[in-house]
Amino acid sequence: GDKSPGYVRSIPILHELWPRAKFVHLIRDGRDVCLSATGWAKADRVFADLDTWPDEPVITAALWWERSVRLGREAGRALPAGLYHELRYERLVQDPEAECRALCAFLGLGYDPAMLRFHEGRTRSAPGLSSKRQWLPPTAGLRDWRSEMDGHDVDRFEAAAGALLEELGYERAAPRVAPRLAAPAHAARRRFADAIAARGRPLPEGWR
Repeated sequence: GDKSPGYVRSIPILHELWPRAKFVHLIRDGRDVCLSATGWAKADRVFADLDTWPDEPVITAALWWERSVRLGREAGRALPAGLYHELRYERLVQDPEAECRALCAFLGLGYDPAMLRFHEGRTRSAPGLSSKRQWLPPTAGLRDWRSEMDGHDVDRFEAAAGALLEELGYERAAPRVAPRLAAPAHAARRRFADAIAARGRPLPEGWR
């Protein structure tokens, strides 16, 4: 097994190389992903080749999230039955046993309650430690865009990727895109897609 998030954009070639490989696509509310990505110490390096990043970091993160999710779902639909499993982060945190059981069934593995005890003997707390380094059990609310994301940034994210939020069943903060943001979001999408295409990287079907 390998946990490399970038592989979500390379499922077709990975399937060609390993036809029996199974893919687990973990999807999280993009606004929480945006909070994380824009706060990375390495963010300027990760998004360096996207000219939308300096002026529109939130919209860039939104489009980056949308591209990855759409590519993963499109590739998953094209795979033979039984090779693709979609898992929602929020459901995993809410009911880890049920989601782990479903995941084990997909992988053809026996479920063991010890899978939910990965943190035992490792949990620690110290100033400045990230939740990952604290080895916490599944914990809701570690990152929540509703309380942590500036309203202006929420509006910009939803202007760029709100349609996918709706497709995935996530509730939007605003029912419609603010007119003042529609044009900047559209222009940023075109620039983002052009930058990706210029490097020969894949784009979701609706972006081509």
